[in-house]
Amino acid sequence: MLENSKMSSFDKIKNLYEENLQKFGDSPASLLTPKGRNDLRFRAIQPYISESHVSILDYGCGLGYLLEYLIKLKLIKKCSYTGYDIIPNFIKICKKKFKNSTFKLISENESIYEKFDIVFASGVFNIMSHHSEFESKEYAFTRIEKLFSITKNVLICDFPSQYVDFKQPDAQHFRVDELLGFFSKRLSRRFILRHDLLPYEMTAIVFKDSTILRPDNIYLADK
Repeated sequence: MLENSKMSSFDKIKNLYEENLQKFGDSPASLLTPKGRNDLRFRAIQPYISESHVSILDYGCGLGYLLEYLIKLKLIKKCSYTGYDIIPNFIKICKKKFKNSTFKLISENESIYEKFDIVFASGVFNIMSHHSEFESKEYAFTRIEKLFSITKNVLICDFPSQYVDFKQPDAQHFRVDELLGFFSKRLSRRFILRHDLLPYEMTAIVFKDSTILRPDNIYLADK
């Protein structure tokens, strides 16, 4: 089983984030993200927050910056927010900052059973989780499958792009063709892959309902 592989580097990943948190505190730098980049990533979620109330899972919530974004734009009035992360001190900080929202510490392989209208995962699969590229990407795809199984409407997830000038050590970059193959074969045939939010990242929006209306041959959701 890949999820129990002895090649896992999760301790290394956790230590990296904890060390950055000690160094930079409550800052995007602790998430390996330059200042200002998070808000550009978060724009992907706005079209899927409708007038009706929606539930959001922020998987890999970090320091709660998605929740800050929703509060700043007054979108939180239309949402119920839940944040999960594998870094203990991230969750501790979030619980102190946001008294009225739910945050939970989970393990990298923990199953999630609650359903959400929107599942959002930003920056979660940017670092290799295994020494082998194949194992690392298969872990990411398996985990994304599980996240997709608990969304009721849409999964939003970003990935480092193949179209870069430089790759950081241990960074996990994805090719367009492998993502398209993964979405269509293992998740849904109804998806969007955006390369317009940030120059070196791709954002996937994968829809739960991919029912095709026959004989019109259109998605039922578009009728």
